[in-house]
Amino acid sequence: MALRRLFRRKFNVTVVICIFCFVVFVTIFPLQNRKQAKRHSSDSKHENIPRQDLELLKDKDERFVVYNRVPKCGSMSMTTVCYRAGGVNGFKVASPYENGEKQAKTEEEQEEFIDFLHQQPPGYLYIRHQYFIDFTRFNSKQPIYINMIRDPVARFESFYYFSRFGNERGGGAGRMSDVRRQEGIDECIQNNRQECSKPYWQMVPYFCGQDPGCMSRSQWAVDKAKENIKKHYVFVGILEDLDTSLRLLEAILPKYFKNALNIYHNPENERLKFETHTKNKKKTSEAAKEFLKTQTSIKLEYDLYVFVQNELNYLRAIYL
Repeated sequence: MALRRLFRRKFNVTVVICIFCFVVFVTIFPLQNRKQAKRHSSDSKHENIPRQDLELLKDKDERFVVYNRVPKCGSMSMTTVCYRAGGVNGFKVASPYENGEKQAKTEEEQEEFIDFLHQQPPGYLYIRHQYFIDFTRFNSKQPIYINMIRDPVARFESFYYFSRFGNERGGGAGRMSDVRRQEGIDECIQNNRQECSKPYWQMVPYFCGQDPGCMSRSQWAVDKAKENIKKHYVFVGILEDLDTSLRLLEAILPKYFKNALNIYHNPENERLKFETHTKNKKKTSEAAKEFLKTQTSIKLEYDLYVFVQNELNYLRAIYL
């Protein structure tokens, strides 16, 4: 009888222990699983980020920055930010004059530029309208390449009227008849001017580079430009989102662009914004914009523009 009571007592204790263990298991184990899943998800997220996006400066020669600026993409404002950032952050900025400036360069001219850059003191930012140069083809480390682009139709409009009327600083005033000079873009399209039916191929070659094929209005040139941006550029901003672009520059390249956003918004720059604004721009109809977007090579430029937008948003999610 006593043995039976002892057995029952032990059995009850065992049941209680089993119930306790079950409660602990169903409570704690899922929590640990959720933590591990969250940690695994976070690790996977970083594993899926391309290496060049997490380590943008890897294999780059950080002594030198090249801003091979695309025309009519806020390049004067960006150049001013670069010069003033150089003064604040202690690096040299130069945009040396080139007689008969050439965006495209021969093999020999590319080598000469590489030699010139390597002769400069470390902490040197070079600015020029120049197509991308692949330094690795000449057994050199790639410098830090940066650039800025804008909506292709907006860039075309700015270039179209700048070539006719310039800005407050001068410029523009290309050779053409007064009749043609006064034509708006709508009239240019209606009159089937080549200037509007076959716009100057300008944005893509700056990223595609020095290969002769880059001058063809082709998907190959766009894809090559994308490849170079992904592989060789540390940063390509967008003028329509300039504040975010400058914040990213600060985050990615603090050595060069610390306080870039404050520098840009300094009241002293307001005069520059006025002076570099293209004069006598007329409003372009939606029909004309649609024609440029869908019926000309600007369609290919939008392919590149959207790619850069996505890259910028991707970097913003990582750095900001």
